[in-house]
Amino acid sequence: MDPGGPRKIFSYHGYKVWKLRVQREIDDVQRTHCIRVLFPPGKKNNEGKSSRVAERIDDGWLRAIENTLQRLPWRHLQVVQRVVIDNRPKEHGIGPFDRRSPNDARDGHTLWLHERLFTEPNHWATGNHGRYWSYHTDKEGQTLDDLPPDHPRYSPVLLHEIGHLIAYSVVNRNPGNEAVPACAKVCGDRPGGCRGMIAKVREEGCISAYCMPFQFETGTENWAEMYRFFYQSKATRELLARAGGACLATLEQINEGLAAPWERGLGDIESFRRSLWASCNEQPCKGW
Repeated sequence: MDPGGPRKIFSYHGYKVWKLRVQREIDDVQRTHCIRVLFPPGKKNNEGKSSRVAERIDDGWLRAIENTLQRLPWRHLQVVQRVVIDNRPKEHGIGPFDRRSPNDARDGHTLWLHERLFTEPNHWATGNHGRYWSYHTDKEGQTLDDLPPDHPRYSPVLLHEIGHLIAYSVVNRNPGNEAVPACAKVCGDRPGGCRGMIAKVREEGCISAYCMPFQFETGTENWAEMYRFFYQSKATRELLARAGGACLATLEQINEGLAAPWERGLGDIESFRRSLWASCNEQPCKGW
């Protein structure tokens, strides 16, 4: 149940709950963090939209979430307390607050996902400044759905959504602070905003063609994309190092000295599909 009853905007009131235990040995001590995974028990969510989660979710879905979380510092994954899969997001997922509306159950510790994150393969998606490759999983041509419970797959899209929560609780040190980390600010975060700028100037500082939410001109998505780059693969972390003004230093600072996932025996993606930028007639003209 939602504390205080069901909310009018985002809500998990009346949903089914599965518990996911994420474990890691730290300084010779076994640590455990429990996450609630919630989803509609029937064929519709509590907004009335269609949902097939109840009939499709299995241990393979939970494994994908766990594998993704294991790539992160322990402090980061502890920020995530709930994962709601109920198709409320229009795209893959939502992490940010809705301006802390009292009718919204998003609280800086809850991720809201669409089932397509698990049921669809990687694909091109439309961003603010062109198109970008949406990495649902680290394996091309494969979906997270119907995988065995011990599979090694992880989700870069989920890394992106977690990145929103990390901006609040770790970088800003307050789950209610929605400010964009300074290193990720884009034209909309500066005096005068983005109006009247040519495409090339509007894109400055963006690590991917999706660097702003579609409702607001701010770099919240730019931060989440950089967070994804840092933990997605060796190739994308190296791209961050080459991107001038990017958040590499901030990410290294909050990484708490944790070795890279691919250095700890976790998965890697050797290649990377670069964004297709509006300023270059949808060509991959930049280094990232």
